Amino acid sequence: MDGVMHIHTGKAGVWTISILQAKAADGGYSASAEIGLKGRCRCKLVLKAPELSAQAGHEKLKQKCIDWINEEETKGNDLSRSAEAEEA
Repeated sequence: MDGVMHIHTGKAGVWTISILQAKAADGGYSASAEIGLKGRCRCKLVLKAPELSAQAGHEKLKQKCIDWINEEETKGNDLSRSAEAEEA
């Protein structure tokens, strides 16, 4: 697995996006991303796309993460809480 970290500055602060690419059996793109804020995991996203190259898949997953961040910030949720606290 190859891992890449991105930083995204949003209204709530500095977000981290950690993308881990896995080997796809069908030769396409497969990866998961963990989105964090203030050292806490907020969301995990997965993208499996047999038709995408590694570069195109990586960019698509990164954009999905940024879209998720923007949506969360627009909702006005209390982003100081962790995802685990929301599930409890």
